[in-house]
Amino acid sequence: MNALTVRRFCVLLALLIVAYTSISLARAPRVDSFLIGDCPYYTAAGESLLRDGDWDLRNQLPGDITDHHGFFALSADGRIVPKHSVLLPLLSLPFYAVMGTWGLLFFNVMQMFGLVYGIMLLAGGGPGARFLALLAYLSSPLLAYTFNYSPDVLGTVLFVWSYVFALRQRFVLCGLCAGLAVWAKIYFALILLPVALIVVPRGWRPTLRCGIAAFVAVAPMLVIQAHLFGSPFVTGYDRDARLTEAGYIVTEHYSRFHVPLLTGFGNLLFDGRIGMLRTAPLWWLWPFGVYITSRDRKGANVATAPLRSRLVVMSLVLSLVINILFFARYDEWDASVFGNRFLFPAMAVGFALQGPLWQRALDRMARVESA
Repeated sequence: MNALTVRRFCVLLALLIVAYTSISLARAPRVDSFLIGDCPYYTAAGESLLRDGDWDLRNQLPGDITDHHGFFALSADGRIVPKHSVLLPLLSLPFYAVMGTWGLLFFNVMQMFGLVYGIMLLAGGGPGARFLALLAYLSSPLLAYTFNYSPDVLGTVLFVWSYVFALRQRFVLCGLCAGLAVWAKIYFALILLPVALIVVPRGWRPTLRCGIAAFVAVAPMLVIQAHLFGSPFVTGYDRDARLTEAGYIVTEHYSRFHVPLLTGFGNLLFDGRIGMLRTAPLWWLWPFGVYITSRDRKGANVATAPLRSRLVVMSLVLSLVINILFFARYDEWDASVFGNRFLFPAMAVGFALQGPLWQRALDRMARVESA
């Protein structure tokens, strides 16, 4: 595995992604079979922008509007508009304009490549991290979500690269990725808080640059929300609309957190359909990676250099814990198909934390072979 250079890793990862996508397409009844769950509503937002030049989704939603309850919002002036973040449709719009539905799948394939590559870098970037990233991709729900149009993948890509750029002291890029992650999924505002443990100790100037960049990245979201809902701080989730005999009623999404905490942990980790134990068994090795880092910080291999710092490890673990704590109480925790998409940030961090574990295993194998 030491011969698995970065270039070979990229080629192999690309081949795996293309192979899985091709097999999925061959088995799918239609080209657009990957547009499931929320995906058609992100697609509708992009189509409305491309065809009509507006945010009004009514002529993009087929059939009776009651068939779409829970998937659209009501604007301040009574129009049917996107409930979900519009970042994914905006970023993928050029691909959709040129390639149609194929463009959405192509965009998802690209962002999956960026996610797995980012996990590899966050895990240390060495031979062990490359092997780990490939194995993590093949043994987790990330594989199935390759054939999708996923805002959860987008948010997790931006989340992972926020950490990668923070570790590389590219604080403007860190801030931009963090701001875009919040735009992709608003709850990343919580999950990314521990990045401050890496940025703030570098001084007020890097912290200010990071903060300004984050604001610049999230500012378009605030402008769009002000335009649609009358306030920059009101999201589509605050204007979740239902049509009744008396007209539209508007509800908010943020009070749907009633699951008891311990029950929620059991759901997220051990559910027989989408629990982490069943869908991502490799993820459970992350505490061993943390243990090895804490025991052998001075003798850390250069391949795991990003994980030498205790603050870095603490920051990653905190993000992982916040992600699980947040969704443990979520009423709709099981609104996923192939695995729990809400835990993709925790999944990515859990894999990255294993970098020292896999590097040590490869080093020992190499010593045995040379003996």
